[in-house]
Amino acid sequence: MSQYVSTGWRVESRSPTQAVLVRGQRVNHVLHAILTLFTCLLWGIVWIALAAGSRVERVALMVGHNGEVQVVQGPG
Repeated sequence: MSQYVSTGWRVESRSPTQAVLVRGQRVNHVLHAILTLFTCLLWGIVWIALAAGSRVERVALMVGHNGEVQVVQGPG
């Protein structure tokens, strides 16, 4: 788990046998809509670029019955 945290992953949730890590974050569409209205649609170009480039990755680290760690990629 430390290799994930050292490369920018955050712990989203955890239990005694599982930890869910996440990297990235979603675009705040409300904030960008307000900025677009106040800048006469100029901010809309930035908004589109941010929305197209943003992605959220999740991975679950689970400890099996024998103590082995399994990595499961989750939906964004």
